[in-house]
Parts: sequence; structure tokens; C-alpha cells
Amino acid sequence: MELLAVGLSLLLTLVAVVIGMAKVQHLPASLEVRDRAGIAPGVWTASGWLELVAAAVLVVGVFAAHEAAAVAAGVLAVSYAAFTVRQLVRRLPMAAVFPALVLTLLAAGSAAAIVAAG
Repeated sequence: MELLAVGLSLLLTLVAVVIGMAKVQHLPASLEVRDRAGIAPGVWTASGWLELVAAAVLVVGVFAAHEAAAVAAGVLAVSYAAFTVRQLVRRLPMAAVFPALVLTLLAAGSAAAIVAAG
């Protein structure tokens, strides 16, 4: 796999682990984001577990199963995009929406780089 794909995948893995752990451990900053976006607690925790599983698949996939890594990055891209849309629908300030938008682009870019690298 090319260096760009590996770099983006590892960066995405790090981000997904940090965010996923914050959701699963119910850290106050994470709960504040959840409440502002109007997301149910169970959905928030489930999305944290999804991020952690996707991060694990990304790490393994980068070195062994490239197709699995591309799928994991794609799942994260869709999850982050859905969260971005949720925030836009709730008319949150762009300063609150921007991080989710950046994460969406990172995950989509990682998926594209993995697919391009073959």
C-alpha cells in the first residue's frame, strides 16, 4: 500500500480511537457534543463502539487486508457525514459543524487512497 494511504489510515485510526473512547467512556466533553446534536445516549455509545471496531479493522487492513481497510474507512466516512448532516439540520453554528466535516473528508480521503493504492 502506498505511503499516503498508510499515513491517512493511521491518522484516521488514531482519531477514531480517541473519539470512540470518549463516547464509550461518556466523557463530559463528548456528552456535551451529543446533547447539542440531540443524539440519543444509546446511539452515541453504539457509534463509539463502531468507531473502535472500524479503527481495529483499519490497523489490520492497512497491513493485511486492504479491502477491509477501505470498507472500514468508508463506514467511518458515512458515520461522520451523517453526524455532519445532523448538526446542519439542527442549525448548529459552523464552528460546531466544521470538525465533523473535516473528519468526513479525512475518512473519505483515506478510503479513496486505500482503493487507489490497490
